[in-house]
Amino acid sequence: MEVIDIQIPYKRSESTFHLYDLSDIHAGTIHCVEEHVRRKVQEIKNDKNSMWIGGGDYGDFITPKDKRWSSGQISDWVDPDDIGESVRVWLDDLLAPIASQGIGLLKGNHEVSYSQQNDGKVYEHICKDLGLPALGYSSFVRLHFEREHSAEKHLVTGCFTHGTGNAITEGAKINNLMRFMKSFKADFYGYSHVHDYIPKSLTKLYVSDSGKITNQVAIGATSGCWFRTYTQGNQSSYGEMKVYPPSELCCAMFTINPNTGFIDVSRSI
Repeated sequence: MEVIDIQIPYKRSESTFHLYDLSDIHAGTIHCVEEHVRRKVQEIKNDKNSMWIGGGDYGDFITPKDKRWSSGQISDWVDPDDIGESVRVWLDDLLAPIASQGIGLLKGNHEVSYSQQNDGKVYEHICKDLGLPALGYSSFVRLHFEREHSAEKHLVTGCFTHGTGNAITEGAKINNLMRFMKSFKADFYGYSHVHDYIPKSLTKLYVSDSGKITNQVAIGATSGCWFRTYTQGNQSSYGEMKVYPPSELCCAMFTINPNTGFIDVSRSI
């Protein structure tokens, strides 16, 4: 698990910042909604007070060595004899315009399985290409907001993981998210992997320094994806063949106001 500190200077008039959890792109398969994720990248680029974190599974990275392999499911721009390199180049082109706004990249299970099966370091290469920190499978993100021409500072802590498990029902996905939120202390949480967007809050009571009982609310969400489970007219995805629910094509966007401490999350399509 990693910890990364990000310094964010801001003006008093800049009261709202957005952090996008951009996860589960699954580039390289015909089931990746390429036009949707390109539009989202452009939105992030145009949002001057935005930042983003990569939640893992940037590429599908399924090769003939994988039991889910099907030659009919790879995109027409992928070289079947060099899948990892084809997808890496495509992702570099996709994410380069917003690299300067990136916090870092988590590793997903598809990157892990590709490395194990093909003895490759595609995840590390993508991080290096984009000049972004490799955050491993999970990471704390400490955002240090420092107001210009003032001694005012605010620390907001997030905790992110690619996630795990074969959860299908909404209840099981919420349990995965809540288990994560209860295990690590942070102000907000991002959980990928489950191809769904589910927001959740966690309220805890505590005693303040003045002896008053008060509450603290943390915000979390599963982060959605850019992989269409059911694609009309194309070969069935491995998700369709397992009768998974339709995926949620979106990403989680956290809204942070450093002046007030307000944090919220919404579905960004």
